[in-house]
Amino acid sequence: MASEHTLKITDGDFDQTVLQADTPVLVDFWAEWCGP
Repeated sequence: MASEHTLKITDGDFDQTVLQADTPVLVDFWAEWCGP
């Protein structure tokens, strides 16, 4: 279930959105080919 706080991050904005964030960020790396 996505919320207003769920973002899709790309290679182009990962550094600014995640690495330079002012608050802690939880990243869930996901791929179609990767099962649970």
